[in-house]
Amino acid sequence: MPQKPIRPGDREQKRKKSLQRRVLQHLKHHGPKHYTNLALLFDPQGTGDTGLAVQALKKRHCVKIGQDGMVRITGSGLRLLEEQI
Repeated sequence: MPQKPIRPGDREQKRKKSLQRRVLQHLKHHGPKHYTNLALLFDPQGTGDTGLAVQALKKRHCVKIGQDGMVRITGSGLRLLEEQI
């Protein structure tokens, strides 16, 4: 049975989901981090991908961003990580 060709959008979507998962895993294991520190850690080239990933996680209520810029994982984020394992 021939495999379906991988569409460019599929690859991009997987990359975004992978970054979101890595951010959640980092927050779970290392605790809250400042928004800027996450960007430096996961996106040293400054492409803005980490910011987009954190905002997507915020929309899904997986992380909470405090007024001080600290990003914290929520219960929903922890459940999402458990489901993905």
